[in-house]
Amino acid sequence: MDVFPLRGVLLLFDELRGFFSRQARNYRLVLLKKSGFSAFNYLTLDYTSIYIRQLGASFVQLGLVGSIGWLVNAVVAYPFGRLIDEYSSRRLMLFTVLVQALVPLTYFLARDWVWVAVATSLSSLAYFFSQGLENVVMANSLRDEERAKGFTLVTSVSLVPTVLAPLAAAAILTRLGGISAGSLKTLFLIEFLGLAVIGLYIVLRFEETVGLQGRGGPLLEGLREVLSGSPYLKRWLLIDTISASSYAVMGKYVMVYAQEVKGVDPIVIGSMGAVFAVVGIASSVPLGALADRMGRIRTVLITRPLFHASTLILLFTPDPRWLILGWALRGTFNPSLSVLAAYRNELVSPEERGRWMGVRELLRRVFMIPAPLLGGLLYTNVSPRAPFLFHMIVDVFVRVPLLLTMPRTLPERS
Repeated sequence: MDVFPLRGVLLLFDELRGFFSRQARNYRLVLLKKSGFSAFNYLTLDYTSIYIRQLGASFVQLGLVGSIGWLVNAVVAYPFGRLIDEYSSRRLMLFTVLVQALVPLTYFLARDWVWVAVATSLSSLAYFFSQGLENVVMANSLRDEERAKGFTLVTSVSLVPTVLAPLAAAAILTRLGGISAGSLKTLFLIEFLGLAVIGLYIVLRFEETVGLQGRGGPLLEGLREVLSGSPYLKRWLLIDTISASSYAVMGKYVMVYAQEVKGVDPIVIGSMGAVFAVVGIASSVPLGALADRMGRIRTVLITRPLFHASTLILLFTPDPRWLILGWALRGTFNPSLSVLAAYRNELVSPEERGRWMGVRELLRRVFMIPAPLLGGLLYTNVSPRAPFLFHMIVDVFVRVPLLLTMPRTLPERS
C-alpha cells in the first residue's frame, strides 16, 4: 500500500494546524464568521435578483434597485473606513453583524419590489462593512510573507459550507413547489435565523481592540494623504473603479438570464453553486501560495480567461446544463478576489488601511451607482447579452492592460 499520499496529507494538515494556531483569535473568528455566514448566505445568493423579478420588477427597475444600493454604499464608504482606523473593532463587528442579519429579514418582509430597494441597500452595506472590516482585521493580523496565504485560506475554508448550501436551497425550493416569491421567502427566513445565532457568538467572543489611530480629517484631506503614500495608488484606484463598475453592469442579471433565458431550474442552479464552491476550495490554497511566490497580479491574470469562458458558456450554449461546467470554470473567481485583497492592503501602511479602504470604496461606489441601471437599459433595449459582453470588453481591453503596469508588493521568491 502506497503511504506517500497519506503522509503528504498528514504533513499538509500539520502545516495548516500550525498556521492557524499561531494566528490571533480575531483572525480565527473572522474565519468562523465567514464560514458560518456563507452557509446561510448561499441559500439565497443565486435567487436574489430572481426574487426581485418575482415581486414584479422590470429589468430597468431591477437595475434601479441596484443603483440605489450603491448610492447608499457610497455615502458611508469613507466614514466607515475612518472608523476602522480609529475605533474599537468589537463595536464595529457588532454593528456589521446587525446589518448583515437585517438583510434577509428585510427581504422576507418585502411585499413588492419597492421594498426590496431597502433590502438591497442594506445588502450592499452589509457586504461593504463585512468585507472591509474583515480584510483589515486579517491584514493586520498576518505577517507579510503569509498574508496572501492567510487570505486565501479563509476563502477556501469559508467556501466549504457553500458546496451544500445551494443544493439544500434547491431541495427546499423543489419541496415547496419550485421558484416563487413565497418559496423564496422561506429561504430568507432560514438565512436570518442562522445569521442571528452565529453573529451573536462572534460578537461575544471577538477581542476588544483599539483603533490604530490613523489620522482623521475631511475627505479631501484623507484622499490626499492616502494617495501620497505610493505613486501607484492613483492607478490602482482607476483599476479598482473600472473593475467594479463594469462588473456591476452585468452582476444583477446573471441569474435572471440563466433562469428566464436559459431555463435553469433549482437543481441546475444548486449544482452550479456547488461546483463553483468545490473549485474555489480546491484552488484557494494553491492560488495563495502561487501569489506569494510568483506575484499577486500575475496569479490573478491567469484566472481571468476561465471567468470569461464561463460567461461565453452562459450566453451561447443551448443546453442549460452546460452552465454547471461554466460555473466550475468560474470557481477561481473568489480566490482571485482574496489575492487582490491582500495586494491592495499591501499598497499602504497598516495604520492607513481603514482609510485607504474608505477612499477606495467611495470612488468605486460612486461610479457603480449608474452601472446596474445601464445594465438594465442594455438588457432591455439592446440585447439580454449586452451587459455581459460590455463587461468582457472593458475587462480585456482596459483593466487587464492596466493591471500589467502595477508593481510587485513583495520580493520575488525562488
